[in-house]
Amino acid sequence: MSELDPSEKLTLGAEEARSLLQHGIELAADGAHQEARQTFLLVLERDPHSALAWDRLGQTLGHLGLLGEAAQALKCAAELDPSNIECRSALGFLYRSISRPDEAIHWHSEALALRPNSLILQLNHAFVLPVVASSTEQISNLRKRCLALMDAIVKDECTECMPTTLTCHPFYLSTHNQNDRPLLEAYGRLMVRSFGDQSAASEVYVNPGQTSSRKIRVGFLSGCFYDHSVTRAFEGLIRHLDRDQIEVVLIHLADAKHDATTDRLESCCQEVVRLSGSLDESTERLRALTLDVLFFTDIGTHPAMTQLAARRHAPLQVTGWGWPQTSGMPFVDAYISGDLVEPEMGQDHYSERLIRLPGLPCCFPSDAIEGSLLTRDYFFLPPDDALIGCLQSLEKIHPDFDAVLERLALDAPKAWFVFVESEVTSSTEIFLNRMAEQAPSVSERLILLGRMSRKDFFGLAGCIDVLLDPIYFGSGITLFETLHAGTPTVTLEGKFLRTRMVAAAYRLMGVSQPPIAQTLDEYVKLAAQISNNPAIRSSLRQEIQEKAQSNLYDRMEFVRGFENFVLESARGIVQDLASRTRV
Repeated sequence: MSELDPSEKLTLGAEEARSLLQHGIELAADGAHQEARQTFLLVLERDPHSALAWDRLGQTLGHLGLLGEAAQALKCAAELDPSNIECRSALGFLYRSISRPDEAIHWHSEALALRPNSLILQLNHAFVLPVVASSTEQISNLRKRCLALMDAIVKDECTECMPTTLTCHPFYLSTHNQNDRPLLEAYGRLMVRSFGDQSAASEVYVNPGQTSSRKIRVGFLSGCFYDHSVTRAFEGLIRHLDRDQIEVVLIHLADAKHDATTDRLESCCQEVVRLSGSLDESTERLRALTLDVLFFTDIGTHPAMTQLAARRHAPLQVTGWGWPQTSGMPFVDAYISGDLVEPEMGQDHYSERLIRLPGLPCCFPSDAIEGSLLTRDYFFLPPDDALIGCLQSLEKIHPDFDAVLERLALDAPKAWFVFVESEVTSSTEIFLNRMAEQAPSVSERLILLGRMSRKDFFGLAGCIDVLLDPIYFGSGITLFETLHAGTPTVTLEGKFLRTRMVAAAYRLMGVSQPPIAQTLDEYVKLAAQISNNPAIRSSLRQEIQEKAQSNLYDRMEFVRGFENFVLESARGIVQDLASRTRV
């Protein structure tokens, strides 16, 4: 974008420039980002000093995934408007998303310097955590920094609330293998301080009428009800709830995408709602729905979800494994999980009441599997050697896993290692650099595949000989997508939900000798054994495929369990209110 040097002279009339800029803003609001980009560029060719045009161009480039150009544009906006807090915050989030925490801290610091008492800016500054970490030491240092800053924020009673859409969420804590419940509870209280509706915090919004004579209204809220893993996690539950007893309301965030998957999901719901971009308007709309239960499917994936979870919209508010960690939010009452995936002391991990429903916390539809028989040639993979795959997103591969991979490479000297690149180039580069330094034997036999369609992903899973479940944040939806092909997944069963899904699935399926490790040594031994022995691979693949296809999908016990939970809870709330009214 050097042709848009801010030193160029203004040649466009002020009124015309404002009109064209407004048109670009409207295009961006409608999701026409390519057209908006061209419009902003046209404005800047003639008015290179428009800080607003640079700012909106940066936002638009970010939507298009052009993160390097987005950073350049936002920097121009920041230079032209030294008082622009939102622009500096956006740069902080952008650099955090591309795993450059030093630059992220710099820009969040600049935003905070402009309004040092802002609680939200303080939190944004504190929660700079790596997406793909360069080392375990980097994670440790940034966690220590975060904890120290959070301690100071909690003690500071002079902070002020600043309306902003740029709200951090400590999602990447979940990759660190720690019980972060105390930290997340502190974060939740601060979110309520920032976004809570204190005047109505104690009110309960109840659907009129006795529950015995009407249907229970359950709302599912997300910004990801399209071709996304969140939909695959919850579609079976939403689709199969008993409509004779329950009305299902599907609720989209304002900027949620819409595709054919959205249409399919909406068609099985009694009501569909799209919220506005305003927190107060969204609150009013949610309360007007008179829901009995509001399910936040994926707190942490979108700032608006976090903000809405800081308020009471229904008498019972719940969340679940869309984010496999406690929300820490005071107004989220229950965490919906499964009895097979939670350890004995699982309640200690949640601020919410832990609800252990039968089986896994998912009813995965069998018709969501897109069977695809593809050969190795399709992916340009070695035709004969064993293939060890770790097909999870690179952000799940903790640096501690590097040494495990290296040990496995030495014990399986003829195997190739298959990974899938990140959507962010810099994150892929960090991972490859780590492999070269910490796992050189893996690096020499590493195959990195590009992003692909779900259909191709299913085909790839069938080409791999053994899959590796990352040690601190394992498979979720991908276990349903890969076990269908029978590919053995070696897993280390940990102490948190996010490390126990694969082991639970093997037990549910009834696999006779599942590759479940209890130690890292056993993990390496199992993976090498399967990789080096074609007979073991073949036998295990056949058993897993048969039992997955017969025992893993369309499991109704989770649906029935959730029905019982919401029906009993809703009736209990009404009875409690009735008794208080009589008194």
